[in-house]
Amino acid sequence: MGTIMLIQIFACLLLGAVAVPPELEFMDSTLIEDRSTNLDDPKYRLTDAVQPTDMYVDLDVYLQEARFNGFVRLDVQTREENLRQIVMHQKVVSIQTVNVVDSAGRPVNLQFPDPYTTDDYYEILTINFANPIPIGNYSISIRYQGAINLNQFERGFYRGHYFLNNQMRYYATTQFQPYYARMAFPCFDEPQFKSRFIISITRDPSLSPSYSNMPIALTSTAGVRLRETFFPTPIVSAYLVAFTVSDFVETNYTHTDTRPFGIVSRPGVTNQHPYAAETGLEITNVMDDYFGIDYNDMGQGQPMKNDHLAIPDFPAGAMENWGMVNYREAYLLYDENHTNLINKIFIATIMAHELAHKWFGNLVTCFWWSNLWLNESFASLFEYFSAHEANPSLELDDQFVVDQVHSALNWDAGAAATPMNFSDVDSNPSISSHFSVTSYAKGASVLRMMEHFLGPRCFRMGLRYYLRENAYGIGTPEKLYDALRRAAAEDMEFRRLYPNVDVGAILDNWVQNPGSPVVNVHVNMSTGLITFTQERFYVWPNTPIPNTRWHIPITWTHSGNFSFENTRPSFIFSGDSHTIQNTPGHNFVILNIAQSGLYRVNYDDHNWEMIAAYLRRSNNNRLTVHKLNRAQMVNDVLYFVRARKINIDRAFDVLSFLRSETDYYVWAAAIGQLNWIRNRFEHLPTAHELFTRYMLQQMATVINHLGYDERSTDSTSTILNRMQIMNLACNLGHAGCISDSLRKWNSFKQNSSNLVPVNQRRYVYCVGLREGDSSDYDFLMQQYMTSENAADMVVILRALACTKNTTSLNHYLHQTLTNDRIRLHDRTNAFTFALQGNSENLDTVLEFLFQNIAAIREAHGGAARLNININNIAGFLTKFEDIEKFRLWVNQNQVALGSSVFAGAGVVTSAMNQLTWGSQNALDIHTSVLARSSAATVTTSLMLLLSVLAIHFIR
Repeated sequence: MGTIMLIQIFACLLLGAVAVPPELEFMDSTLIEDRSTNLDDPKYRLTDAVQPTDMYVDLDVYLQEARFNGFVRLDVQTREENLRQIVMHQKVVSIQTVNVVDSAGRPVNLQFPDPYTTDDYYEILTINFANPIPIGNYSISIRYQGAINLNQFERGFYRGHYFLNNQMRYYATTQFQPYYARMAFPCFDEPQFKSRFIISITRDPSLSPSYSNMPIALTSTAGVRLRETFFPTPIVSAYLVAFTVSDFVETNYTHTDTRPFGIVSRPGVTNQHPYAAETGLEITNVMDDYFGIDYNDMGQGQPMKNDHLAIPDFPAGAMENWGMVNYREAYLLYDENHTNLINKIFIATIMAHELAHKWFGNLVTCFWWSNLWLNESFASLFEYFSAHEANPSLELDDQFVVDQVHSALNWDAGAAATPMNFSDVDSNPSISSHFSVTSYAKGASVLRMMEHFLGPRCFRMGLRYYLRENAYGIGTPEKLYDALRRAAAEDMEFRRLYPNVDVGAILDNWVQNPGSPVVNVHVNMSTGLITFTQERFYVWPNTPIPNTRWHIPITWTHSGNFSFENTRPSFIFSGDSHTIQNTPGHNFVILNIAQSGLYRVNYDDHNWEMIAAYLRRSNNNRLTVHKLNRAQMVNDVLYFVRARKINIDRAFDVLSFLRSETDYYVWAAAIGQLNWIRNRFEHLPTAHELFTRYMLQQMATVINHLGYDERSTDSTSTILNRMQIMNLACNLGHAGCISDSLRKWNSFKQNSSNLVPVNQRRYVYCVGLREGDSSDYDFLMQQYMTSENAADMVVILRALACTKNTTSLNHYLHQTLTNDRIRLHDRTNAFTFALQGNSENLDTVLEFLFQNIAAIREAHGGAARLNININNIAGFLTKFEDIEKFRLWVNQNQVALGSSVFAGAGVVTSAMNQLTWGSQNALDIHTSVLARSSAATVTTSLMLLLSVLAIHFIR
C-alpha cells in the first residue's frame, strides 16, 4: 500500500467517514492467482488476457444539458482459456445494457443474476459469463448514459465556456490522460491496451463540425440532429482519444490533403492563429527529418491530420491527442501587441512538446505509468531542441539548462524525490503524483546527458531504431536500452572512446536511482592529482545520506588550458571515489562543461577561492568561462549555502563576481535562490533590509547595462534578462525602476492607446498598482474584463494583486469565487498572485481563506485545488506569529478542511523549517555580506534580534 493511500485512509478515520478498498476489510492470508478473469492485483489494473482490437464509440451529445447517451462496441481477443469474466474500466453515469457475441455473431450467455457489475471504487465494469469462454474473438456492446462534467478538473468529457459579444457560449472537449477516458466510454483504460477507435458524434446542427483525432468521414442526419463519423484512428491507447463539440472556427494553413495543419479556436480571435501555425509547421518538419518517420504518414491508411485547438478552459497546459492537440488558450494564441516574449517562447516549446509526443507516447507508448518518462522525458527534451532547430533566435538550447536542468536538480534535492522508473505507481493517486518534475525535466536532463555521451548522430540513430521497432506498440526501458546499445555498437568513434561500456546499464542507473548526485572535487596542485567522490545531494542539512552511486559522465577543464567546447565525457565515474592525474601547477578545475551532466559540483576551498578570484577580476576574465558554467556555479553555490555544504564566506566570495555580471543565464540561475535566502530573513527586519541592499548592489551593473527600454537589436536573452532583472529590481525598491515604471503606467492610464511595451507590463502594471490607489486597480480590472488575449489576461491578473488597497485586494480575491471571466485554472494562480503582490497582503489573504474554505473549494475546482492554495502559503509565512496563527486555524478547523488538513499541517512544518534556517544562518551570511557591502555595521542589532527571537521561541 502506498503512502498516499495511507494518508487518505487516516483522513477518513479522522473525519468519521471511512471508505476503504474491500480487500482491506477481509485480507486473505494466501494469494492465489485467479486465471478466470483479466482483473489484476491491485484491482486498478488489468492483465493482457483480454486485448481490444477495435473500439466503436457513438455519443449523442446534448451540450446545453451537459449529458450524453453512449453506445460502444469493443472487439476483443481473449488470450487465455476458460475466462469467466471480462473486466474493463468505466466511470459513466449508468450502464443500461451489455451484450456479448462471438466471432460467428452468436450470443454468449451471461450469468444470471448479475450479468454485469460495476465497482465505483476501482472504476471497473465486470462482465460475468454463464460458462467459461474459450480463446477467441468477441464483440461486446454496451449502452450507457454519461455526464459532461462541469468542472474541468474532473477531466474526462467536460464543458467549458467563453464570451462572444458579452454572451456566454458553451463547448465540450476532453482530457483523458491518464485515466479519464472511462468517464466518456467503457474501455481498457491503460496505456498498454492499444486499438483502433471509430468515433461518431451526434450534435445540434447549430454548432460547428465536431473535431476528433481523425477527419470526418461521413455526415448524416439523425432526426433534427447531425451525426458525424470520423475515419478510424491508428492503433492508439484510450487516453489519446479526443473530441470537441463546439462552435469553434478553424484556419487551415496548408491546403493540401496529405499534410493538413489547422489552428482552431473560439470565434473572434483567428487573427491570433498565424504564429502558432508557422511555428508548428516548421517544428513538424524538423521532427520528421530527425526521427525519419513522417508525421502525416502515421495514420495507417489515412493521412494524419495535425489540428491544434485553443481551449479557453483546460486543466493541463496541453494534451498530445493524436491529430487533435488541445492547449490552454494562452499557450497557443499569439498577438504581437499583447503576448510577451516569455509566452511567445512558451507557445513554441509547448507545441514542440506535444508534437514530440506523436513519436514518443502515441506511436510508441509506455507500458505503464511507472515508466511515464518514456513519453514525457523525450517530449520535454525535444520541446527545447526541436523548437531551437526551428527558430535558433529563441536560444532554447541554452535555455534548457536554466529551465530544465536546474529544475531537475532542485526537485531531486528533496528527500521525497522518486526515481524515473517508479514501481510504486499502482493506483490512481500514485499515477497522478508521477506526473512530476522527475518524469519531465529530470528525464529530459538525463537524456540530454546521454546525447552528449553517445554523440548526436549515435543518439539519433538509437532513437530511430527504438521508434521503428516498436511503432504502434509498447515501449519499455529495456527496448530503449537495446536500441541505444545497437547504435553504440555500430558507432566506431563511440567504441574507440568507451570500449566495453554498456550504454544501457549507464542509462538504467539514472532511471532507477532517486535524486541526483553532487561530485566533490579535491585538487592537489603540488602533485596534479585530482580526487573525486560522489554522494546524493540533499538541500536540507542533516538529512541522512544513502549509499547511492551513479555512473556519472565527467567532463572537465582547468585554468592552465581552458576548453569549454567538448562536452563528450572524459570518463565515467561509477564508484565511491576516483582519481585522475593532471599536470602539477597552480590551476583550478571546472567540471561539467556547459552543465552537460545532471550533477552538482563542490570543490575544495582553495579551488573555490581561485575560481572566485578569477571570475571577479576587472579584465572580464569571467567571459572566458562558459556562461552555462558560470550559471551552474552560482546555482550550485547557493544550494550549498542552503545545505551548509560550503563555507559561507567562501560562497559569497564566489558570488561577488555578480556585481560585474550582465548575462541572462547567470542571473536566471541566481535570482530564485537569492530571493529564497532574502525571504528567510523577513522575521529579522534589519537582516532583511541588509540583504535587500546587498542584492541591489550586486544588480547595479546589470541594471545599467540593460537600461529600461527595449532596443530593436536586443537578443532574446537580453529581453528576457531585462524582464527578470527589472521585475526583481522594482520589487526590491530600486528607485530608477519604480520611477520609469510609474511614468509608463501613468501614460497608459491617461490614454489607454499608449500601450505599455508588452515585455515590460508585468512589472510596470505591478508598480502602478502598488504605488497607486483603488482607481488604478479599477482601471486595470477594466482592461482585464475587455481583453481578448488570454496570455495578457494572466499578466494583468498577476498585476492586479499588487494593489495595497485592502478594499481592492478583497474585491480581487472574491472575484476568484464569482467572476466567470477568471478561468478555473487561473483562480488558484490568482490566490498565489495575491500572496506575491506585497508582503502586506498576507493578513488579507489569510482572512479570505479562513472565512471562505467551502466557497474556495467549490469555486476553484475541488479539494485538490484548495490544497494548492494552502500549500502555496508556506513560502509566505515568514514570521513566527503568522505561522502560529495559521497553525491554530488548521487545528480549529479540521472538520471543515477535510483531507486538506494534511496540507495545512505540512505548511506549518515547512514554514517552521524555513524560519529556523533563516535564524540559524543569519549571522554568518550577514557577516559575510557586510564585508562586501557599503552598508553601515549592523552586527550588534542583528545579534539583538536573534536573541529576541530565541526568547520568543522559548516562550
